[in-house]
Amino acid sequence: MLSKSDIAALSEPVKRERAPLDILLEQNQTRLAHLVPVRMGRMLESPFAYYRGTAGTMAADLSTVPTSNVSMLICGDAHISNFGFYASPERKLLFDLNDFDEAGYGPWEWDLKRLMASVYLAAIDNKESKSTAFEITRKTSKYYRETLLQMLELSTLDRFYYSVNADSIVDAMDQGKARKQFEKVTNKARTRNSAQALAKFAVKEENGSHRIVDQPPLTMHSDALPNEVREQLWSQYVNSASSEIRYLLQSFTEIDQVLRVVGVGSVGTRCYISLLEDINRAPLFLQIKEAQTSVLYSYGRQGAQAHIPGGREIRGNGYRVVASQKVLQAQSDMFLGWVDRIPGHDGLPRDYYIRQFRDMKGSINLAALDADGLKTTAKLCASLLARAHAQSHRIGDIAIFAEGGKPLDMALAQWSQGYAKQCTADFEDLKYAAEKGIVPVQYGL
Repeated sequence: MLSKSDIAALSEPVKRERAPLDILLEQNQTRLAHLVPVRMGRMLESPFAYYRGTAGTMAADLSTVPTSNVSMLICGDAHISNFGFYASPERKLLFDLNDFDEAGYGPWEWDLKRLMASVYLAAIDNKESKSTAFEITRKTSKYYRETLLQMLELSTLDRFYYSVNADSIVDAMDQGKARKQFEKVTNKARTRNSAQALAKFAVKEENGSHRIVDQPPLTMHSDALPNEVREQLWSQYVNSASSEIRYLLQSFTEIDQVLRVVGVGSVGTRCYISLLEDINRAPLFLQIKEAQTSVLYSYGRQGAQAHIPGGREIRGNGYRVVASQKVLQAQSDMFLGWVDRIPGHDGLPRDYYIRQFRDMKGSINLAALDADGLKTTAKLCASLLARAHAQSHRIGDIAIFAEGGKPLDMALAQWSQGYAKQCTADFEDLKYAAEKGIVPVQYGL
């Protein structure tokens, strides 16, 4: 039975020990310097955009408050925009968590708080009233709890196999803005593949091969990995991939690579796009994304675990991301793989993970949703977060909290509302720092 003191502990406000700006500046030291202004510019689009880029700040803040003492594998950055569409190995369109850069071991409620505060900020960003934003946020907790308890009734294998495909989501929706938005996104996602990416991002050379077009500063050949280390990268990647992908990749040759800026919080980390071709010059695009230390460890004080799922020693942050993704997602990209300690232009070794680029990927435009649409989306994301957490052998311990009912929902919603208010103030502080020239900013990219 969850006591009032347990609920009060989870709703205790943060005791800030570090200035958010200091954390951002510290993170910027690990980024490509010429892209830091782009990162700041994207974060300054709105308080919600700022929130997306401050997983480190939130981890530091959460480390100052009491926890449930139930730690497990969590996403580490489960905000509402980190759920999206992608292709299953069977070419079905799925919807699930889709970002695991910060995944690691931590208290389960950190993911839920990250999601709920993002829901509140997204609602305010859409000009909803504070009362409406609060109600949608409260129901996000309710949907999470209800799904978690439903998952507890299933067998471990049934929980493992459970997934949500795009068609079932749309079919279950009432006619309205949310359904129209989901239909639009799913239809577009189904057209996204390597052939479509080739037509959009590359040009044909005289010899019949293709070359990715530079679009500075967001897509640049000059920032690609040095040629001399690519052989090392591909050798490691192939060894990390599954046997069928290793065999398949023997039919492809890399012909081009660029650095390509992605996301909000990831801007400035090293993210590359490689174009491979088979004997018929049919394309395969792969994304090579830098994997830094999870903010759960660097700022959340969780302490890196000796093992990440399955009892295998951590081989590096690329392995951490891939292994965590395979646990927390219902199904994952068959091309997932990782590499460790690959030197860059500066000679420093870095870890990366590899996946397909743009393969039936799609995301919901939250700004196009009304209150009902945002509530529907929040419900879906909360349910899928619960499904991810339900893979843990500690699901019974989480269920004790899930049985907390309305009092827990209200307490977590109040916490999320308060944190969103703090985040908005932090956003204004960053805006002031940009105006004073303390941080460099480049808008519109």
